[in-house]
Amino acid sequence: MLFQLPSFLLFFLIFCALFAFCPARFRLSFVTVASLIFYAWWYPPAVLLLIALIVGCWLMLRLVWHDRRWLVLCVVVALIPLALYKYADFLFATVENLTGIPTPRLGWALPLGISFVTFTIISYVVDTARQPEEKPPAFWPTAVYLTFFPHLIAGPILRARHILPQLPQLRIARADLMPNLALFTVGILKKVLVADPVGAYVDKAYAAHATLSGWEAVAAIFGFTIQIYCDFSAYSDMAIALAGMLGIAFPENFHSPYASTSLTEIWRRWHMTLSFWLRDYVFKPLHSRLHKYARHLSLVLTMVLSGLWHGAAWTFVFWGLAQGLVMMAETVTGYGRFAAKAVGWKRGLCIGLTFLVWTYLTVFFRSPSMSVAYDIGVASFGRGGWDRWPEAATVPVLLGLGLLLLHPLDQIDKIRSSAARVPVALAAPVLLMLCLGCAVIASMQPTNFYYFDF
Repeated sequence: MLFQLPSFLLFFLIFCALFAFCPARFRLSFVTVASLIFYAWWYPPAVLLLIALIVGCWLMLRLVWHDRRWLVLCVVVALIPLALYKYADFLFATVENLTGIPTPRLGWALPLGISFVTFTIISYVVDTARQPEEKPPAFWPTAVYLTFFPHLIAGPILRARHILPQLPQLRIARADLMPNLALFTVGILKKVLVADPVGAYVDKAYAAHATLSGWEAVAAIFGFTIQIYCDFSAYSDMAIALAGMLGIAFPENFHSPYASTSLTEIWRRWHMTLSFWLRDYVFKPLHSRLHKYARHLSLVLTMVLSGLWHGAAWTFVFWGLAQGLVMMAETVTGYGRFAAKAVGWKRGLCIGLTFLVWTYLTVFFRSPSMSVAYDIGVASFGRGGWDRWPEAATVPVLLGLGLLLLHPLDQIDKIRSSAARVPVALAAPVLLMLCLGCAVIASMQPTNFYYFDF
């Protein structure tokens, strides 16, 4: 069930109508059941795995609450489903390629949202072991924390200490409806009117990777940078807005990342909940053990793991490694400090350089193999075609440039505060018409959110 389709809008209306009449003591169980129905829309049998993860998480929480010595085992157990579904076949294929020995394949389809659910479980278990509450974690708050449908498939990645205290105030937040409706509308506009049409051009370009001309490759590389931002930030905006309508404040996930002056700064603004998760649960433990021997190795390893989290392929490993090496270079050379303090034309130059580096590295993120990445990122520039502009690239590039012009305004606080200043009688019909119009357009050719594959 995609946020941008009429089916979801109907689901949400029915959910709100039933929720409004649900007794307070049953609200958490009602939200859990509704979230399971939402998840089952794609593939009903996968709900069994999600229920198993809920029960398993709750049991592990009780174990580490009683004795934190269970923590390491619980983290390993929590990673097993992700390892089997996402990485087992990649590992088997790698062993086979290196040794020539035939290996089996599981061939299991990746369940939607399993990466996000796994990270959510790990953070809750670790935090409970580190700072246990007076009472052991309860079942229904745990279930809602893991399955709450706005964030279930693609985040933001939540922290229990931030979300659980809010659950008693779950309600239809009437005072916040218009600001959050505006945020939801911005998200659906980015997804339907920018990400999807730009993504259609990018898909065609990458499919023809062996014959792309120079300008076609440039347009495809730039286009994917715009697509991935508009697609994922759109999901985040819509998730944050939906939670806000129900009285729950989700953390910000994107903060105009393409206005960053360095890759280090981008990762403080891009998929922020993942960046902070990696900082707290991967980088800090690694750094505490490695900084005496290899000061910057923990940063590089963290980014390599970030690449692997995004996908089980060597392209993602290389993408993460390249990100880590650039960030290490920014630290070692002092460029990161210089860029952070730069003003005027120097700041603009740093932003432009960072955007170019980020954009070029997305070639490895988007490519299904290293050979395709080479065709797009290297070979295409030697095939010529620089004397003519591909007409099919004009609209995607113009959409991307328009997005960049508005990029400094694309922040949830700015969107909500601007909407709050508009009279409800004027804002409501306009926003509703925009949402319905985009939903109708999206229904003609439904397109998944890009991060559903992770």
